[in-house]
Amino acid sequence: MRRLAAFLTLAVTVLPLAARAQEAWPDPGSTAPAAARQLAADVNAARVAHGLPPLALDARLSRFGLALAEAMERRHYFGHTDPDGVTFADRVRAAGLLDHFAAENIALDVDEQRANTALLHSPGHYRNIMDPRARTLGVAAVYGEGGELLFVEEFGG
Repeated sequence: MRRLAAFLTLAVTVLPLAARAQEAWPDPGSTAPAAARQLAADVNAARVAHGLPPLALDARLSRFGLALAEAMERRHYFGHTDPDGVTFADRVRAAGLLDHFAAENIALDVDEQRANTALLHSPGHYRNIMDPRARTLGVAAVYGEGGELLFVEEFGG
């Protein structure tokens, strides 16, 4: 009987904690502006550390990136091409963002620091971050299922 009472006491104590931990996760699709700002700062810090000028933050590029992040979360995919076959180049043309240079990085991770590290250690993403043709930057971050973050970096030139 004591074992049953101890188990019930433990269950009554632990279950509310587990429920509260799940409630602490932001709603999928909600934005994470602080994480986006930190990622933009980290991109510029990496560029400056390598002798490149920082990128000017561009609200239009951030909105463009946010649209992708929200679509990926809502439609449950991860990629530069959506399930209907619409590509990055298609989206750039449709948004009227034709510049001399355009590039896009995406990441899915548990926090900004890990996402930034992963992007900097990926050769293709690193090339986009360090490309001397880039002049402007837009960044967006959206929560996905389970609290992970979808990050989008948009580069213009």
